Formats: sequence, structure tokens, C-alpha cells
Amino acid sequence: MSRYTVEVKSATKTDPEATIGYDRPLRTFFLQAFPDPETDEYAFGLGAFLEEHPTLESITAAARAKGYEVSRAK
Repeated sequence: MSRYTVEVKSATKTDPEATIGYDRPLRTFFLQAFPDPETDEYAFGLGAFLEEHPTLESITAAARAKGYEVSRAK
């Protein structure tokens, strides 16, 4: 599983240390942002199912459709 740090923004909040990556067994890209400090659960996540987001473009488009923008971490 490969992972990279990205920035995820919504209209009201920003996570400068979100994670994007590729899960080979599921053959999907995944995105995780806004972790809860007490539970380590993510408030926003995509890519948990088999072949859900086979391309980087598809996962960023799905995030955008939900009101989030993904960019390189600063």
C-alpha cells in the first residue's frame, strides 16, 4: 500500500496532513482526511471497496463532488 500526504479542503475546514494512496489488494485509490484525535476514525474517507476508484482522477472527482478539494501538501 502506497501513501502520500496531501491537503484536503472544504468550505469550512482544512486538513494539511490528509492521506491519499493506492491499495493493491482492493485495486483502488483511497483518501482519508480529518482524523478524530480520540478515536483515529476519519471524518472523510473514500476508497474502501474493491475497485471503487481505479484512477487518481476518479477519486479526486469524487472528493470534489462531495465539496472537497485535494492538492499537494505544502
